[in-house]
Amino acid sequence: MRQLASVHRIPGQVKDTWRHSTVIWRFADSIARSAILNGYSVDRKFLKVACYIHDLGRMVTGGLASRQLRPAIYHLYEGYYFLINRGYPQLARVCLSHVCGVGSTAALNKRYGFIAKNYFPKSIEEKIVAYADARTDPKKGVGPYIWPFSYPVKRFKKYPGVVIRLKRQQSFIIKITAGSIS
Repeated sequence: MRQLASVHRIPGQVKDTWRHSTVIWRFADSIARSAILNGYSVDRKFLKVACYIHDLGRMVTGGLASRQLRPAIYHLYEGYYFLINRGYPQLARVCLSHVCGVGSTAALNKRYGFIAKNYFPKSIEEKIVAYADARTDPKKGVGPYIWPFSYPVKRFKKYPGVVIRLKRQQSFIIKITAGSIS
């Protein structure tokens, strides 16, 4: 991460992204542990790596911790291409399927010059990463970082399709955790 951010002269992005990813991992791991206790199979090793690389593309696009070099949406594609070109297709999918907690649509992808295909979270691990990411405040570096479910619903209210899919994600998380995480 450091090398990639340094090449693009945004070294401050590493610290912010790492902190964000650490919080997501802690929340995602609590979901995973609960799901496992309820009989679901979750690859916690894959989940941990996915939590830490889901925003890898921000090392190229920049973000809130550094100067924004390109619109935020491009971090999906930068992370995807970086990982796919190195032989990690499952992790590359996480870069595309985490946005807004529900994944990227064919229309969104086409609009930004990417493959016009839906990339919604499919595996249990992708769903957990996307959900945990949606529940974090992208503007906070410290303090309360995991927000109530109402936070992403309010944040994405101008996108009704996203809110509908977020509510499905919420139902899925409640189901796999037997309501211990909501």
